[in-house]
Formats: sequence, C-alpha cells, structure tokens
Amino acid sequence: MNTEPTVKLVKDEAPAPVKAARVRLKRKMRMEDALQCIGLNCMAQIEANVSGVLAQDGESLHQMRVGLRRLRALLGMFRELAPLPPELREELDWLASELGATRDWDVLAGTTLPTINGIATHALQAAAQEHARALHKNLLPTLHSERYTQLMLQMNDWLHGRQWRPGAGLPQDDPLARPALDGLVPLVRKAQKRLRKRIGALDENDAPARHRVRIAAKKARYAAEFFRDLLPKKEVKRYIKCLSSVQDRLGHLNDLAVASRLLPELENHGHAHDGAYARGWVGGTASAAAHGLREALDKVARLKLA
Repeated sequence: MNTEPTVKLVKDEAPAPVKAARVRLKRKMRMEDALQCIGLNCMAQIEANVSGVLAQDGESLHQMRVGLRRLRALLGMFRELAPLPPELREELDWLASELGATRDWDVLAGTTLPTINGIATHALQAAAQEHARALHKNLLPTLHSERYTQLMLQMNDWLHGRQWRPGAGLPQDDPLARPALDGLVPLVRKAQKRLRKRIGALDENDAPARHRVRIAAKKARYAAEFFRDLLPKKEVKRYIKCLSSVQDRLGHLNDLAVASRLLPELENHGHAHDGAYARGWVGGTASAAAHGLREALDKVARLKLA
C-alpha cells in the first residue's frame, strides 16, 4: 500500500481580482465618519488589486480602476465639504490616466473584437493583445514608483488623519459634523440632478455626450451605493438596479466608441483591410445599439431616491 502523501501541483496564478466590499454605515455616524469610512473602503479596493495588476491580470486592473473611480466620485461629492489638496487631486488624475489606456486595449482585444461577424478577427485580436501586454508591462514601473507609493501614503494619511479638519477638532457648526442621515440627502440629490441634466441635453447618437451621461449615471449609482445603509431599502435597491442596467447599455456603446478610436492604430500597422471592416462593423453596431436609448434614459431621469 502506498503511504506516501499525495502532492497537489498548483499552477502559479495571478491573485484573484477584488471587487468593492459593501460600505457599512451606522445610522449614528456624522458626515465626516461616513466620508472616512467610504474613502477607506475605496482605498482598500485599489490596494487589494495591485498584486493582480503587477501579475498583468486584466480583471484586477479593471477592479483597481473601479476602486479609483469610486474614490474620485466620493471626493467630488464632498468637494465643498472636505476639499482634497490640489496636489493630491492631480496625482489621482495621473494614476487614472496611467491605468486607463491599458484597460481600453484589454476590452478591445477580449470583448469587442471577438463579437465581430463577417471576418476572422484572430489577427486583429492578436495585435490588440500585443498592445495590451505592452501597456500592462509599462504599468509595472508605475506601481513600483516612489510617486505611486507617496500617493497611496498621502491619501491614507488624509483619510485616517481626517486632514480636512481646520484644526485639532471639528467645529460643531461644520457641515461635516451633521448626522450622515441628514447630510447625505443634498449629495444624493445633486448627483440625481446632474444626471437628469445630462440626459435632458443628450443627443443619443453623440458618443461624447453619451459618455458624459454614463459618467453621471455612475456617480449617481455610487452615491446610492455609498449611503445605501441609510436609505430606504426597497427604493435604493430598485434605484441601483435601474442605474446598473442603463450603465451596462452605455458601457457597451462606450466600448464601441473606444474601438473606433483604437482600430486605426491596427489599420496602420499591417491590418488595413480587417481593421477597416471592423471599424465599419463597430459603427453600424453602435448605431443599432443607440436605438431606443432615449426611452431607457427617460425612465432613469424619472427616478427619485431622496
């Protein structure tokens, strides 16, 4: 009888991507407590995905970008109550720019090109994947850099140290001293108002305008998700579900717009015929996908949460 232990060979794999954990707010929290709690939640998502990004995992990159978007949306919501130092805001913009281009090529190679009908897209996909791999490698020095390290340290210091305070403590009449239950309402309503304004001005065939609506929808959804523990349960669930649905549709249209922007690079590097065909297919698909968008957005514009 063989009594030797069985050895399980495990292939080295990239760390699993980490999605956002649900924000847990207590009803007795003040506004500054909510800001700190939500901000640290966003930072945790960013930092949890760094090892996956360093292993060049595309989904980890996506989730790191989601965490960064959530953080920037939060800081935008609290801009008047707790303004972030301009130098820190600029560094967050820098990091967003560094991460964005790589994700665009990931989506083109792995999501958009495989859906194209009428031609074999293997060569285009391989070329797009080569671009994506190069950009993933370029992220390694960024995430190992002193600049990135200092950004993470300073953001954590700002949140943990509540550095938005004017002094050692928070004055009782400061808006951040208000109960979160009261203070969240203007923030949620402001996000809703901005979304309605974007929807009202939208030409559904205008890709940049659609993108602005998509960003406003994300910010409105983030506001609801951040404060969901303090909002009516059924209403917030329905609100988030409806916004998520329209975001998916707008996200698909944005992926097609990004493909139209990137495909000429492939056309200019040995894929003229297939790239031109793919660009035409993307344009036609986008026109069809935009049909009926107005009705869906009008439904979103009628939503009210707070």
